[in-house]
Amino acid sequence: MRIYALGLLVAATSAYPPARSEDRASSETVIGTNSLLADGAAALEAGRIEEGVRLTLEGLKASATLRDNAAGHSNACAGYVLLKQWAEALAQCNAALELDTSNWRTYNNRASIYVAQGLYDLAMRDLEAGLALAPGAPTLHESVRILQRNKQLAGRQARKVVPS
Repeated sequence: MRIYALGLLVAATSAYPPARSEDRASSETVIGTNSLLADGAAALEAGRIEEGVRLTLEGLKASATLRDNAAGHSNACAGYVLLKQWAEALAQCNAALELDTSNWRTYNNRASIYVAQGLYDLAMRDLEAGLALAPGAPTLHESVRILQRNKQLAGRQARKVVPS
């Protein structure tokens, strides 16, 4: 069975634009003067995931603002998802959402954890929360389509396994 991945988004910095330009208008988090957080986001964008997570975690130790802290946790969540370290990813997403419930990207990232674990109802709840914040974000709409496709594929697979 093929499972499709949701699009992960790092909380945007000037060095890390959203995956789609249409998403930029609906939610953007700017990481201020914390160069470690900015460097971590840039490393994640460049595909250097371990380095990006390491820099982000270091940057979180010196994070001065609530907004930077929330964005850093969201970025660490995205990095851990890419590394398939689900427990760490979930902890980082939850930490981000404890600080800031207005970043739709964090909801999208956490939904990707739930999809990977087959927790489709929890994933949909997060995607709906993201859509309430950014109803026009194409990434969220694509994530909903991916979730529905994965749920459909999982249902087909389960029917094949059940003895008649």
